[in-house]
Amino acid sequence: MIHVKDARILFLIKCLVALTFLCKVSLGGILPIPREVPYLIFQQGMHPYINVLLTFLFGGPLVLLWLRVRARQHLSGFYKLFVFFLMIVLAVQTLLQVYYVNPDESAIMQIGAMLVSLFMVGIYGLIIPSLWNVQDFLRFVQRWTGALVLLSLVVLVLHPGSTFKGGRFIGVFKHIPHMVTCATTAFVFSLGTFLLEYKLKHKIWNSLILFVSFIAIILTGTRSSAAAAMFAFLLTLILHETRTTKGRMFKFGVVSFLTTFTLFFGMQSYELAHDIATGHSSLGGRQAQDGIASRLEEVERGSEIFKQEPWLGHGLMSKFASGNDVDVSNYNSFKDPHNIFVSAGVVGGWPLLVLAAIALGFMTIGSLKALKTFSIAKRQVSIYLLAHIPILVIYHIHLSIGGMADRLYWMVFGFVAAAVFEEVRIRSASSTKETISAQLGLLSKS
Repeated sequence: MIHVKDARILFLIKCLVALTFLCKVSLGGILPIPREVPYLIFQQGMHPYINVLLTFLFGGPLVLLWLRVRARQHLSGFYKLFVFFLMIVLAVQTLLQVYYVNPDESAIMQIGAMLVSLFMVGIYGLIIPSLWNVQDFLRFVQRWTGALVLLSLVVLVLHPGSTFKGGRFIGVFKHIPHMVTCATTAFVFSLGTFLLEYKLKHKIWNSLILFVSFIAIILTGTRSSAAAAMFAFLLTLILHETRTTKGRMFKFGVVSFLTTFTLFFGMQSYELAHDIATGHSSLGGRQAQDGIASRLEEVERGSEIFKQEPWLGHGLMSKFASGNDVDVSNYNSFKDPHNIFVSAGVVGGWPLLVLAAIALGFMTIGSLKALKTFSIAKRQVSIYLLAHIPILVIYHIHLSIGGMADRLYWMVFGFVAAAVFEEVRIRSASSTKETISAQLGLLSKS
């Protein structure tokens, strides 16, 4: 029998998690790398085909080792059932799309995209959370995201021209969403590792990453991520217990400051937030934009695409199609609506849309339940998910063939499902112990 802490398992897991971030790094601002080399380099970084190949090279052996592990970390039964239905729906919808919706496009590409997506969900959403400790996950991801954010700011100082795209900070990544995901994750996870670590050097590192990651979020000009970071900070402050006098003083100081600030500047802050959301003011270096109106435009545009194939959908590769030519370099944002329900409908029609709605509801319930866990790491992961639920709603469905946010979210889903299950198990054990104690007490009295 193979143990969960087998060195081979941990090595493969860490390679897969590191790949989540490395696959979106662009080294053009650091090294003289060509922009594109067929099948090897894409946008001065790892080509998507290499990304998929490495995922299978590391993921395949991990699946074989996982099958031989008996004492795995249990995940919620409902969560596993949902993933099973998701896989079935995605497989059936894709096969129907090959024959009835996209007969002129490559069947191999469509089925291949489906298999890669299912493999991604299985590896990152089921296998890794069942084999890895959530505390190690939190620390490992915090180190990687923190280092990449720090490197991005160093490159900003040395080669500022290469770190901005469209007036927004992209750091050492290929596109803005990757920088946003990395910076927000570094900030929220650092809140947890700051509470976990006791050595001074670790406290200094976590404090540094908290500061630079928030600066990076502001530089990207992403309003939703800035709000998520602040919401996660407040939740962390409120929910985590402070045992030291300094910690209690800090919490009291922050709460007092926020209360005073709200009393005196609450209305002005609301007006500023409203102006930023409606495009009357800008955040960071981003040009002022009416975020509400632009999102509604995407919903309307996506709804029109959804209405063309409401029952079968257009498939996972529809956003990469330019005419009949399906290729990763042909990504079209107009075919990728930024709304989880519309996006699910475009990809898989009504069946996938219904599953997305169910997932969102139980995701919210699960993250709220996981907040009650005794583990700081599990609680912080649930805080991350709870703070990101609004972002999940205004973004697309996370079933891509190898995105950063997709794999990160699925790991978070899995660890939250494990956290919920463990909380139930702890409570059951506690209630059982209380019952036995009560029965022994009655016997002694009698």
